[in-house]
Amino acid sequence: MGVKDGVLLAAAALLMVGGFFGAACGTARAQSLGIGTSGNVRLLNELNANWSLPGEYSLETCDVDGLAVEWVQLKGIEPKRVILQLHGGAYTRSLQENGITYRRAAVQYARLSGAAVATVDYRVAPECPFPAALNDAVRAYCWLLETGFLPEDIIIAGDSAGGGLALATVLYLRDNGLPLPAALITMSAWTNLVYRRWVPPYVGENSPDDPYISPIYGEYSGFPPMLMQVGGDELLLGHTLTVAEKAEKAGVPVKQTTYPGMFHVFQMLFPELEEANEAWGEVQKFIKEVLGGSPELED
Repeated sequence: MGVKDGVLLAAAALLMVGGFFGAACGTARAQSLGIGTSGNVRLLNELNANWSLPGEYSLETCDVDGLAVEWVQLKGIEPKRVILQLHGGAYTRSLQENGITYRRAAVQYARLSGAAVATVDYRVAPECPFPAALNDAVRAYCWLLETGFLPEDIIIAGDSAGGGLALATVLYLRDNGLPLPAALITMSAWTNLVYRRWVPPYVGENSPDDPYISPIYGEYSGFPPMLMQVGGDELLLGHTLTVAEKAEKAGVPVKQTTYPGMFHVFQMLFPELEEANEAWGEVQKFIKEVLGGSPELED
């Protein structure tokens, strides 16, 4: 393994330890699950520290009845499509705490699709356990519908906890007879919050096998097309594979890609990591297949 590979794997430790398990007990919990905890996160930190919003994009924060939603889009256009981004962080780290990572991702989604990107700063545990995050995600989606976006012009995307939340959101929409989005995109989705010796803060006093908490226990008939990416070396590999298999058996069009040797949410190390760039290329192709051409970019 080369020096750069070591740095990349160390960055994965940040994404899993800092983002997935939270700050206070992240290291101890990660060690108990066998996750690397070297703390060497220079690459991700450098990517974030050196990033600034490109001049051709605008960023504003919308107040949706007290819920903050960051809105990114190309300047000078009236977007006809939108990607609803649900960030990761174990349901314990807010959008603000996740720093610049999800603004980078929002611009990446916008650049690849021509769509606007709405990133939800949903409430997090332990102060706000289930169903707070789910309620906020559903509220943001309904807000997009109320502002005039058609469901067939909306994609819901999420990584880690946000990937699980994306699946739970569509389960809720379907179960309650609400219009479904055009597609879902998940990256390293956290879909099973059932653990033998640990109760994730988001679970609260609820049953962890509730499909709205752990979508791995959900039923997927009637779902829109899904792109599900996961790293071949991450502990959550089975979380994605199981949901993808269940969805396929239910007749859902699923594109599931496992990237060999990759770690949790490796996609956030674009543009320095080749596999991350490859994964984003797959995202771009999927969006084009689902939504067709980009009228925003063609105008």
